[in-house]
Amino acid sequence: MRTYSLACAAAAALIATPAAGQNGPPLSTLPETVVTATRIPTPIERIPAGVTVIDRATIEARGYRSLAEALAGVPGLGVVQSGGTGQTTSAFLRGTNSGHVLVLRDGMPLNDPSTPQGLFDFGNDLLSDVERIEVIRGPMSGLYGSGAIGGVVNLITRSGRGTGRPFTATGEIAGGSQSTAAASAAVAGETRGFDYALVGQGLSTQGFNIVPRRLATSIGERDGARIGTATAHLGAQLGERFRVFGFARWRENKADLDQAGRDDPNYTARNRSGMWRTGVEGAVIPGWLDTTLAVGQSRDSRQFRDRPDQFPFSGSDDSRYLGTRTVYQWDSTLRLPDAGPVDAAAVTFGLQRIEDRVDVQVRFDGPFGPFNQDVDRGTRNDAGYLGAQFRLFRRLDLTANLRHEAPRDFADTTTWRLGGVLALPEVALTVHAAYGTSFRAPTLFDLFGVGSFGFRGNPNLRPEKGRGGEAGVALDLGALGLPPGRLSATYFRTRITDLIDDDPAFTTRINVGRVEIEGVESAFDMTLAPWLALHAAHAWTVAQDADSGLQLLRRPRHQGSLAATLRADPRLSLTPELLVFGPAADAIYADSGAFLGRGTNPGGVVVNLTARWRATETLEFFALGRNITNSRYEPANSYVVPGAAVLVGLRAGL
Repeated sequence: MRTYSLACAAAAALIATPAAGQNGPPLSTLPETVVTATRIPTPIERIPAGVTVIDRATIEARGYRSLAEALAGVPGLGVVQSGGTGQTTSAFLRGTNSGHVLVLRDGMPLNDPSTPQGLFDFGNDLLSDVERIEVIRGPMSGLYGSGAIGGVVNLITRSGRGTGRPFTATGEIAGGSQSTAAASAAVAGETRGFDYALVGQGLSTQGFNIVPRRLATSIGERDGARIGTATAHLGAQLGERFRVFGFARWRENKADLDQAGRDDPNYTARNRSGMWRTGVEGAVIPGWLDTTLAVGQSRDSRQFRDRPDQFPFSGSDDSRYLGTRTVYQWDSTLRLPDAGPVDAAAVTFGLQRIEDRVDVQVRFDGPFGPFNQDVDRGTRNDAGYLGAQFRLFRRLDLTANLRHEAPRDFADTTTWRLGGVLALPEVALTVHAAYGTSFRAPTLFDLFGVGSFGFRGNPNLRPEKGRGGEAGVALDLGALGLPPGRLSATYFRTRITDLIDDDPAFTTRINVGRVEIEGVESAFDMTLAPWLALHAAHAWTVAQDADSGLQLLRRPRHQGSLAATLRADPRLSLTPELLVFGPAADAIYADSGAFLGRGTNPGGVVVNLTARWRATETLEFFALGRNITNSRYEPANSYVVPGAAVLVGLRAGL
C-alpha cells in the first residue's frame, strides 16, 4: 500500500534525526473552550449539553491509536467493534442507533450516504492528524441537521496555526506482537502569513482471530489490517482580515473480515476514503462579524470480496459501494456589545447545501443463485440555521438554535434546541438543562440501495423524528477546598418515532414504531497530587422499543471506564485504563456456530496500560499494552475483542 509505505519512510527518516520530545500533562482536564456545541468558542462550563473533549495530550498519554480506541471511554457512547483496528465499528450515543451519530471533520459532515442509515465506520481512522475530538451528546439537529439525533462527533485537524515557528516536526515508529508495525510523521509551522501541516501515518498488523475460540466454526484464521493516511492542511492570510485555507486527506484501509458466527478465510474489505475542503474565512467587520465560505467533498469507496469456503451456504461476493458527499457552507457569527445585565451575546447564522450520490454494484453468487444489481442515484438538501447565545447577570447562559431543511425528496423539516446553564459559585455548582428536536432523513441506501442477499431499498420511507431533553449538575471540587477536579451527572430522555429498520425478512427497510431512551451519565475528574490524576465515567442507559418493551440490541444498561495517570518521576508516566461493559441484548450464536436468535450477550472487562519514558529532551520511548488480561469479551456476539498485545516504540519532536 503506497500511502502506508510513504508514511513509514517519512517517520523513519524524521526519527533518524531526533529533536524535541514532549511529555504531555498527566491527564487532560476539561479544556477551556469548545466549538462544536454552539459553533462559537465557548467555555465548557457554560455549555448546556454533555460534552467530552479528547485533546492531543490525552491521545498521546493514553496511547490511543484509532478513533474507536479514543471514544471507548466517553460516557454515554458505546463503541461496538467487530474485531480489531480496521474492522467494522459502530457507535451508539445515548442509546440511539449508530446512524444517529453525525460525524464532522472541522465542521463538515462526513457520514457515508452509501451505507445503511448513513453510518460512519469508526474502525478505520487513525489519529496522527487529529488535534482534538469534541463529542456533544443530545439532539443537535437544530444546529447540524439530519443525523444528529444522538449527538455529534467533530474531528478537528492538526494545523500549523499557533505554533509560532516556521518549522516543527514530530514522528514515531513502533512495532509489537502479531507482526504489528506503525509509523507516523508530521511537519507544521507558520511564517509570513502562511501556515501548513503535513501528516502521514501507517499501520500494518497480522491481527487476531476475531471469531471466539468457543465457536466450533472458528478455524483460527487471523484477521489483519493495513491502514495508510496522508493529510495536508494549508492556510494563508489575505491582508489583515481574511484567510484562505485548504485541507485534503486520503485514507486506504484493507482488512480481513469474518461472517457473524463463523470464520471466513476469503472475506476481505478495501475502503478508500478521500476528502477535501477549501474556503475563505475572516472578519467582515472586525470585532463584530466573522464569516466563512467553504466547499468540500468526501468520497468513500468500499469493496467487499469473498470466495466459497468449507462452510455451508458460503458464496462468492464482489460488491462495490461508492458514496460521494459535496457540502457548500456559509457560516457567520455576529458578536453583540454588552448591555446592562447581558454580556457574551452572539448570533450565528448560515446556509448549507449537501449533495449526495451513490454508485452501487452488487455481484453475489450463492447457494440460491446469482444476484446482480446496479444503482446510481443522487439527491440534495438545502438548509438554513439561526442561533443565539448570551449571558445574564454573569451567571445564566442561554442558547437557542433553529434550523430549516428543504430536502429534494421529502417535506421540509424544522428542528430547534433550547438550553441554559446557571452558575452557583456560592455552592460551587453549575446546573444545566436543554431540550430539542431532531431528525434523520433516509439515506440513498435506505431508499434505493441493494444488498448481496436480495435486499432493496424503499423509496417510500419517511424521515425519523426525535425529541429529547436533559438536566444535570456539575460540582467544582477545587472550590470546596478539595484537590482540583469536577464531578458531574446528567439525566437524559429521548423519544424517536418512525424509526427506519429492516423488515422481518431483511429484504427492504421500513418505518417501524417508536423508541424510548432514558439514562444517567456521570463523570469524575480529579488531580490528587502532581503525580496522580484520576478520571472515571459511567452511563446507565435504558433503550427500548416502546411497543414491545424489548431492549435495543448492543446497548448495555451499564457501561463505565476508569483511568489514571501516575508519574513515578518527571520522566516516567503510567496510564492504566479499565473499560467495563454490562450485559446487552444481541443476536446470539451457540458454541456450535448456529444462530439462536435474540438473547443476552454477557458483559466483560478490558484493561489497557500505557507507559511513557522521556529518555532525553529529544526522545521519548513508549509501550502500549492492550487487553493485558487477555479478556474474551464479545462486544458483538460471535466477535471477540483482540487478545493481549504489546506495541513498543519511540517518539521524537522538533
